[in-house]
Amino acid sequence: MDVFPKFIIEADDELGDLLIIGKCTYHKQLASDISKIKGGGWWRMDKDKGEMVLNGDSHDFGRAKVEDIWNCIKNKKVFTSLTLTNNISEKFNFKYLNEVGETIDLPIN
Repeated sequence: MDVFPKFIIEADDELGDLLIIGKCTYHKQLASDISKIKGGGWWRMDKDKGEMVLNGDSHDFGRAKVEDIWNCIKNKKVFTSLTLTNNISEKFNFKYLNEVGETIDLPIN
């Protein structure tokens, strides 16, 4: 099976919303509880620029709202695994590419 760079926003009763990124076949593979997914999309990373660009949507869960994505970034809740052990909130400058092709900066502060 092919794997692709995908992300989800998952609501957590104790921690609030979490942005979880990874490479997977299906968005649901990133979730601990699929009933709490608010949306998802795709990501691409430019290590040279230190940027991560989020965009698109999930076939199963729909498009994540840019406000939910930004709240996860501002609250430093961006993880690369379900174990929530690798927080990358401060490792990248996050951006969002919207449906009309505009890039929106999502600063941590």
